Amino acid sequence: MKDRHVIRYLHPFCLLIIIVAIFVADTLTHYEVAMPVLYTVVILYAALVIRRGAIGLLTLVCLALTGVSFAFTVRGNVPSGLINLGLSTAAIVITAWLALRMLQARDIALRTQERLTRVTTAQTLSGLTTSIVHELNQPLAAVTMSSQACKRWLSLAPPDFERARNALARIEADATRAAAILTRMRALTKGGTPEAQRFSLGQAIGEVVQMIRHRLDQHGIFYRFIEMHEPVLAYADPVQIQQVTSNLLANAIEAIIDTKQSGGVIEARIWYEEGHACCRIEDSGTGIPPGLASHLFEAFWTSKEEGTGIGLAISRNLVEANKGQIWVMQDQKKGTAFCYRIPAATPPERESKGRKVRGGP
Repeated sequence: MKDRHVIRYLHPFCLLIIIVAIFVADTLTHYEVAMPVLYTVVILYAALVIRRGAIGLLTLVCLALTGVSFAFTVRGNVPSGLINLGLSTAAIVITAWLALRMLQARDIALRTQERLTRVTTAQTLSGLTTSIVHELNQPLAAVTMSSQACKRWLSLAPPDFERARNALARIEADATRAAAILTRMRALTKGGTPEAQRFSLGQAIGEVVQMIRHRLDQHGIFYRFIEMHEPVLAYADPVQIQQVTSNLLANAIEAIIDTKQSGGVIEARIWYEEGHACCRIEDSGTGIPPGLASHLFEAFWTSKEEGTGIGLAISRNLVEANKGQIWVMQDQKKGTAFCYRIPAATPPERESKGRKVRGGP
């Protein structure tokens, strides 16, 4: 802090020394030497270190010193000196004008940057709010449905306590998941790293499916799960990967609903590949219109009337935060297939131990 104050008061002292040096040199040299033009250096230097309002006063001082120096100069050709005086005066005035314009442009740029920063901050907060609402919507909706189911089981005569306990267990699990989502979101906004750990990818996907089972049953959607290697173990943040899977499954369900036809199929397939745990979620829905695939992962871009355009953008951020990749398959004749891959917890075996296929309406 002291160094800044020293430098602040050192600049005027340096300017004074330079001005005096130019004045003395201009006075002692011949008229033919256009020494006053060096005052332009003083003005440019001043434009970098002093306030804009002082530039005009400094310009007047330089012009006055130029005239005084001319009056005290006694050597050389006077007509040549007058020409040099005019050229130097013009150079000083033009340089001062350019310096003032430069400072004005800098002030405008700073104000624009401040406004842009405020707008960016507002957009970031808006995006963060939308992200949190989007991610919490699913577990909170599941809590609501489980609580309604619990009330129904308890209102029976006699009450079905077993099913009510199961509903309460689902409520606890969904509430825990919602709290975990908030924790992960806060960590991401602070630049935190995912809490990577070894987990079964198939089990994590199965837990997500159980939370959306009611929607599958409601719309008569057949769900099929294929585990090419058993088990497929991943090394990532399981809560964030479940968020990604939940987003992809929710999109798959909505795509099937948009077909306006009864039934549909969603297939989730996981396997090992080149040191990664891979997942492919495919649906028999409406598919992606040509030319739109490149925009799918852009924030706030959506082809749905009621969509937020944030789900896939969040999914990409979460997968990439876990050192993975996510993409959409382009070879689909019908429906859509999204794939993601994350680091595997153990090296995959050369031969598959088994292939597990599970399905259900």
